[in-house]
Amino acid sequence: MKTGVAQVTTPVSGNMTSGLSSPEPWSPSPSYRPYTPTAHTGLRNPEESDGRGDGGEGKSPGIRYITDSIIRKLTKQENLAFARTLNLSLSKTGGKKFKFIENLDKCEHLQVLNLNHNLIEKIEKLEKLHWLQELHLSHNRIRKIEGLEHMGNLQVLNLANNNIEHIPLWLAKKLRSLQSLNLQHNNISSLHEVAKLKSLKNLTELVVAENPVSNLPHCRLFLVFHLRTLEKLDEMSVSPQEREMATQRFHTEEMERLEQELGCQLAEMEKLRAAQGATAEELKRQEALSRSLQLQSQQQLRSQNQLERELNTKNELLKRKTTELTRACQKQYQLEQELAFQKIDAKFEPLPYYPDQEPEEEQAPGESPYIGKARHKRNIFISEDLKQHRDSTCDVDSGANKPGPQVYSFAQAQGTTNNNY
Repeated sequence: MKTGVAQVTTPVSGNMTSGLSSPEPWSPSPSYRPYTPTAHTGLRNPEESDGRGDGGEGKSPGIRYITDSIIRKLTKQENLAFARTLNLSLSKTGGKKFKFIENLDKCEHLQVLNLNHNLIEKIEKLEKLHWLQELHLSHNRIRKIEGLEHMGNLQVLNLANNNIEHIPLWLAKKLRSLQSLNLQHNNISSLHEVAKLKSLKNLTELVVAENPVSNLPHCRLFLVFHLRTLEKLDEMSVSPQEREMATQRFHTEEMERLEQELGCQLAEMEKLRAAQGATAEELKRQEALSRSLQLQSQQQLRSQNQLERELNTKNELLKRKTTELTRACQKQYQLEQELAFQKIDAKFEPLPYYPDQEPEEEQAPGESPYIGKARHKRNIFISEDLKQHRDSTCDVDSGANKPGPQVYSFAQAQGTTNNNY
């Protein structure tokens, strides 16, 4: 574009107002207070009538909202998708003003949008306007440039008379088609903020007048040197002499700055190489440790398997030994019982064996539950021969050897015990 930003040749530029002036009298806002002028180096009074002193009435107007009916009335299009230009810039004096950007989603093919002289504080809800080429938001209360990342076709951006302090880094990357940028009368105070625009290859017009940065020495030459595509700066054409002066003034400084940056980058690269070497060594050490741990794990696994096999073998051996021990204990118990009954049976060997020939006698018991086999029973019926034998024996023996009645009582008692078995 060849014309200045302050005199944009579109139907919505400059001080042009829409036919949206409200016939009804405006109602004061609850936040009304008298207007107090402030210096442009600080943030402006948020209660200023339209954000940048239009009209000078000193009163805060009411709020109006963007609706489909208003858009149809201004664009004279029933189908909002056919709208190409929308002028929502209201009169400087009196009347309600727009505070919010809204209900523009249906205007998908809108190319020019004018919202000058309103109370807008935030740029928002413009995601559907991919074909927008001109956006005018001067004389508002905007503090931050945002919500424009998707506008790759935007060519003209007017943000004059707001409260902007910083230029975002994404602006030069996303708005590749931008040709004209008006940042007049804001709060930008650093040349490096404006230098962020150097990657805009199509930027031909820039306005930064009435910002704190414009009061810095050599501001114009600095911007001319860094923004090589500029044709107009602050509505004044950039001459070849200015370019030459800017090159002479900042070329050496730029070279020194680039050398310093290069040195810093080289030092950073050396640090990164050292860190990379240390990381590689640490990685090798970790790999060696990992391999050793894997070998150790495999050895432990083999040892565990071997121990499990040994444990199973010992368990089997223990079972066999336990079985043998149980059998030995049983055998020992059996032998002890047999020995006990043998001793008992040996006490009755002098007594004659009682034959079981008499039918009236009960049958002799078979094998008892015990191991011993005691078949001797008490001799209840003592035969006459035994008595005579005892009597003759007693007569032959001397008086000292003669058994007394205690002997016979003991024999009878032993016979009774044998009968119990």
